[in-house]
Amino acid sequence: MSAFHVVVRPERELAPSPALSPLYGLLDVVVDGVNITARIADGFAPSFLGDLTRAFAALSSGRSERTVIQLYAEHDVWELGLERDGDDVLITVFRSGPAPVVAVHERRVTLRALREGLAAALAEARSRSGGKDTPLASCRTTLETSWPPAAHPKVPRSPTTLTPAPRGSFAFNVSAPFRRAARPRPAVAHGTAVERADLHSLLVQGDFAVVARGRTATISGCFPFLVAERLIPLAEEALDAWQSGRAIFRRIQLGDSRIGVRRGPGDGPLDVSLSVGFGAADGKSVTFPAIDALDFAGAAVAIARRLVEAFTTNDPSHEKNLRLTCLASAVQALADRIEESAADDSVTNPEPETYRSFAPRAQSGAAKGPWAQGGKMRFSPSWVATVPNIDLKSTFLCGDRIVVGSAREIACLDRRTGSVVWRAPTARGGSIATPSGIARIEPEGKILLRDLTTGEIRFTARITPRAAGGATGAVVHAPGLPKLLVVSEGERSITALDLVTGDVRWRHTSRRAAAFRMRRAGKLLLVTGGDSALVAHDVSTGDIVWRVRDRLPFAHAMTIDHDSAFIVSGAPGGHWRLHHVDPWTGAVKYTAELSDAPLATQSPLVTGEVVAIATRDATGSGVRGFRRSDGAPLWEHGPGLLSPLATWLVVDDMLIANSSAGVLLCLDATTGKVRYNHVFSGSADCDQPRRLEPVLRGGALFVPQHQVVVVRPRDGEVIGTVPSDLIPDLLRVDERCDVYIGEESGHLAAFTTAARLALVR
Repeated sequence: MSAFHVVVRPERELAPSPALSPLYGLLDVVVDGVNITARIADGFAPSFLGDLTRAFAALSSGRSERTVIQLYAEHDVWELGLERDGDDVLITVFRSGPAPVVAVHERRVTLRALREGLAAALAEARSRSGGKDTPLASCRTTLETSWPPAAHPKVPRSPTTLTPAPRGSFAFNVSAPFRRAARPRPAVAHGTAVERADLHSLLVQGDFAVVARGRTATISGCFPFLVAERLIPLAEEALDAWQSGRAIFRRIQLGDSRIGVRRGPGDGPLDVSLSVGFGAADGKSVTFPAIDALDFAGAAVAIARRLVEAFTTNDPSHEKNLRLTCLASAVQALADRIEESAADDSVTNPEPETYRSFAPRAQSGAAKGPWAQGGKMRFSPSWVATVPNIDLKSTFLCGDRIVVGSAREIACLDRRTGSVVWRAPTARGGSIATPSGIARIEPEGKILLRDLTTGEIRFTARITPRAAGGATGAVVHAPGLPKLLVVSEGERSITALDLVTGDVRWRHTSRRAAAFRMRRAGKLLLVTGGDSALVAHDVSTGDIVWRVRDRLPFAHAMTIDHDSAFIVSGAPGGHWRLHHVDPWTGAVKYTAELSDAPLATQSPLVTGEVVAIATRDATGSGVRGFRRSDGAPLWEHGPGLLSPLATWLVVDDMLIANSSAGVLLCLDATTGKVRYNHVFSGSADCDQPRRLEPVLRGGALFVPQHQVVVVRPRDGEVIGTVPSDLIPDLLRVDERCDVYIGEESGHLAAFTTAARLALVR
């Protein structure tokens, strides 16, 4: 057997056609008597042998220095990499994917042995076919015309040791012989370069060392690039666990070696372990205790950056290597997170009076109105409209008009008669109701503002679209303030558009991608992006007025009430905190620890004396009350009080919850005791609405269940039921207590409140 040999194992009975019968089946590549490939799946043998012949021709003629051939198995993709090194070829076999495995690295075979092995395989294929032409007939010609080979130099290598500066007392070091470009790559015109993922060229074998407090542990004969690819996600998980205060125990497998991190819940440091020769009798394991999470992540960033620099310095073509650029992008994102986490950049506003004059009104509802006491309510049907492909999120009650969005058009209806005032075709997207009109945001970034009266387009603007998550925003339309629509733009920006002209007034760009949440507080716009900063912008200029930095990320909705802002920080599986912030200065008045995870979609419930946080776990929903003045715990109802899907509302000194199980619950905000509890009949056998938010209007509480039930919030008395067969996926109530119900099936119905009898004295 020669140094390089191809073994064809035909299975004639499985061949799809007689022409492919001689080559159909399994194929092995054997080097020096060792099978270095996984067996090729049925049907791939002819194409693989042809690709291998063409790759040899490219290497022999000097058209290519390095080439890769894919070997598709049933669930994996193996790659055969060939690299010309003088008169030899270096053969590498590896499995690609998110966790690559290198089976054979740079096994040396002479170019002549490679040609002889291919010629023998092609001759065997011809003999098996009885001398007939096969699909590989052209490969024999290619093999003959590619000999003798063109001269080619040895692959130059640059032995390099990478020793970044330690982070604290912790560092990673790498020592490896990096390949240098044998000749300069030809210049490519700007904008025409092709980027490819080339893992083969990044498989440089060397040593990877962990250094801490004068101790060193080394993984010898590994592939530093593959270690860095696995190390960056591990550092991200360690940073996430440190930020949220949760426990972590993670390991990455690197052949017969492991790198692991572990820590318990709380604020403790990491234990970093390195195991070499795992499972062998002479295996070793070293643990580096008490490593700061920021130092561990910083060391991972430092060594990955040096690796990227070493590859691109030795071979500039790596600047177009997608595998390397993806690693560089992940490293930069992690570096930004580390810098933000380590930063102490909290800023307070020294001139709060400038913004205090624009203080918002109280957010808690008041159970006052004509229906706060007295008789029952009766409703009569007014009109019904059918809207195909209705978009309930883009349906609004705006004064005397109802704006209804759908997949292909937007329409404006008269709320009294249901007649169409105007309609206009539109692309898919989302709508935002503003006092200046209806803003339509399309996925491509186009924003149109339509006049509410005529439906005409008042202006068109264009912003960078978001890749995912949809657009979020806030409307600024108050006396003394500019009329603005503030929306999230792209992945890292928030942009303020003038509602009169459509011009961009200001834009703020964060350092990294964020899922923005915004809430206006007078002349301030409070913004969170899922990171550890709560930022207040001046709505007129976009300037940062104050910033609150906390280790835990702010990722929940906030509540603003007079001179107080309440927001929760934390992450799943870790700690949670309630923050009381002065919205005008940015000063943190207090923080309170939460024992249960809060309900992400529910903002803090605020009354005059109490702040309550709705909680949720697998058993259901609960709620916990804190004293508003200092955050002291007052009372608690653990998860399981209600079903997991429940929506809360504050009415005076009451906390009212509406759940998907057909339960309406009212708690006294001061004591946490139950005032009343309704279980609506028939709710278990009927469909439930998409949204469960009760609506308080005219002293009556409109509760969406399988039908809309009207309750007097003070004592829980049921004072009416809306006679509709529609499931109230959308519920709107106007100032006269007329009810508008939208169902996801594409129906919209209106109900008028009947005359109320009153005793006249």
